[in-house]
This record gives sequence, structure tokens and C-alpha cells, in this order.
Amino acid sequence: YKTSLSKNQILYMDPPTLPPEEVIPLIVSQLCEYGYTQLAQIVAEQTDSPVDLRPSPKLSELLYIAKEQDEGDEMRPCEMPEEDPDSGDSSQGDDGVYHSKYLTHVDPETRNVPKPAPNYSTWYMTTHRAASTCAIFSGDGKYAATGSADASLKVLDTSKMNSRSDEDRPVIRTLYDHLAGVNDLSFHPNGLVLASCSDDQSIKLFDLSKPGVKRSFRYLQDTHVVRSIAFHPSGDYILAGTDHESIRAYDVKNFQCFTASTSPGDLHRGGITKVRFSANGSQFVTSSLDGSIKIWDTVTGRCVTTIENAHDGASVSSVKFSKTGKFILSGGRDSVARLWEAISGRCILQYEGATHKNNTLETTFTYNEDYVLSSDEVNPTVVCWDSRTGLLLKRWGGHGSTIRCIAASPTEPGFISC
Repeated sequence: YKTSLSKNQILYMDPPTLPPEEVIPLIVSQLCEYGYTQLAQIVAEQTDSPVDLRPSPKLSELLYIAKEQDEGDEMRPCEMPEEDPDSGDSSQGDDGVYHSKYLTHVDPETRNVPKPAPNYSTWYMTTHRAASTCAIFSGDGKYAATGSADASLKVLDTSKMNSRSDEDRPVIRTLYDHLAGVNDLSFHPNGLVLASCSDDQSIKLFDLSKPGVKRSFRYLQDTHVVRSIAFHPSGDYILAGTDHESIRAYDVKNFQCFTASTSPGDLHRGGITKVRFSANGSQFVTSSLDGSIKIWDTVTGRCVTTIENAHDGASVSSVKFSKTGKFILSGGRDSVARLWEAISGRCILQYEGATHKNNTLETTFTYNEDYVLSSDEVNPTVVCWDSRTGLLLKRWGGHGSTIRCIAASPTEPGFISC
């Protein structure tokens, strides 16, 4: 990394770079991918590059891989470190107890060691005209969005929520284009497009880069109520879970539909409640009203792991991968949240103490996965557990009715409750 030198400064060498004849064609094809064909032509002509002007997302894919690699170089508190060959740690010991540097293995001594509960204070509150049903943060944590049973969406600037200034208005956009309640939201990886799904059986995409626009610029009409959606990390596809048992994936550009495996053994036996990709996009996980959790291979569309009766036969409300993709966190209507080993489908930890019987609620990690958050529908509070031990640490009140969704920031210790 280049820097001007003065006395006592350290010079950091440039990282390896690709020659221009390899980089410029990627830039040109990426411009075509974004629809800037004329600009791509100008760049090609000015640089005398013999390039093919066919659209290609290869550059964005390479950048995504590089970003993941860069972020992986510095250990996060909850990421799985490399095994020390001399440490003797393993995924499962001879005693059957789970041993991991990601989660402290569960035993009586560990569970009796109290972990300090996090302290949260309210930053900001806004209201919809009906129940708030869902929320999500953008990948960089700069924006958040909420959806409501009144069919509206709100987009918020997270930095303005904590400024406490009368001049700052955190709600920067209110969107109206659905005919029924909003069920789920997903930000495109570029942070400029917000997707929503609804009881009106549609998926709608909103362009946030254009100020003043309140309607979607693209939409898809399904034949079933759409319960959950998720953008692939590349941004090229969006996954959808509906009241039908089949999983759909749509090409974002033309909305061509692809379905996951139609093998009877792979399919859920009821409606899909949640769909989520792993961080690298190689797998996705789904949960269903039939009480099962399924892990799928994104490339083949085949189910690789099925967890039947994940919540003692009760329907599963939410499911998501940990950041490493090694674990899956689920919440179900048996009032128990569970942590699963993704490869084996084995339950390694339970989080108890919050009633979850009648509503679809959300269970999630905090940004560094130190804690698990969910809600109690009898006593409307946010419930916090130690993710490594399952100990219930704290409850926060403030809501007057059921807390249907909790969305944690991916970059800082903050969350939104709805």
C-alpha cells in the first residue's frame, strides 16, 4: 500500500496486481453487466483493448471473493479459528461432548460461569400504521429497512438514528407498492436495491439510488403468498420461499424462475417460512411449517441435509447460517431456539426461556455472534442468551405487544425490534 515517506515512517509494499490487459476487459464487461454499454465501448476504444462487450459479473465475483478473504484474515471473536494440531481440540470428543473454539463446550462448570449481559439503550423509534412485521440491515450496516402489515416499507439511515439531532431524520424513504402486508425484506449486496415480499403474492424491487421514487421498478407475481426472500451474495439471484413446498430462485435481470430439486424426498411437506444463504452463497437453508429444516447446495439445487422434527414437530419460524457456515440457528413454536451443526444436522445447544407458540417470530445472532436474540410473546420482551452456553442473560421491554422480528446489525452491537 503506497504512502509518502518521511523520517521514521514504514513503507508497506504494494500488493500483487494484475496487468492492464487482464483488468480492463473485466471492467468493460462489468460496465456492460450494469447496462453502461456505451461507456464500456468508450473505455475499450480509449485503452485500445480488444475486448468482448458481452455482459459478465466476473469482476464483482472476484471482488466478493477478495473481500471475504480480506475479512477472514483478521479473526472475528466468533469465527472458527484454524485448529492447533497441538491443542487436542476436535469437533466431538470421545465423551460425546461438543468441543469447539467457536462455541464453548457445554458442561456444568461452563454453564455456571456467568457472562456479562450486554447493555442496550433505545436509539430511535418510528411507527407504521399497522403492526411492524419485518426488518433488515444492509450488508454494510449503513441502512435498515422495516416492513409492515399496512403494506408500507421504511428505509432508515442508521447513523442518523443515534445522532439525536432534531435536524436529522432517520427515515429517509417510505415506500408504497404492495397491496397487502409485507413479510420479508432483503438488501441487494450493492446496498442500492431493496426487495420485499408480501401476502399479495409478489416480490418487488425498489431502487434506493433514485430520490423521491416510492414505487418499485421491477416486480414478480407469484401464485402463492411469498413468506421469505434472500439475495444471493453475488446479487444475481433472489431466493423465495412461499406457501408452496417448492423453493424458487429468480434471475434478478429477467426473473427467469429456477426451482430446487423436485425429488419428493428433498421437498418440504408444507409452506416455507424462511430462506437464507450462507455467507459465501454456496448453500442455502430453509425452514417450513412441516417442522423441518433443510440445507441445500446452491449449484445443484439438491437437498444435502434434512433435520426432521427440528422443534419437536412444531413449525419452524426462522433459520439462518452462522458467519462461518458451520452452524445453523433456528427458532420454532416449541418455545426453544436451537443451534445445529450444519454438516451433521446435530443439535449442539438449546436456548430456553422465551414463549414462542402462536406467532412467527425471529431468532438471530448479534453482529459478532456472542449473543442470541429472540422474543417472548407472552411477556413482550427481547430475550438475550449467551450463544456459547445457552444461558439466558437479560430481557428488555418497551413494546406493548408481540415482538415479531428482531434484526441485528451486521457491523455493530445494535438491533431493531418490531
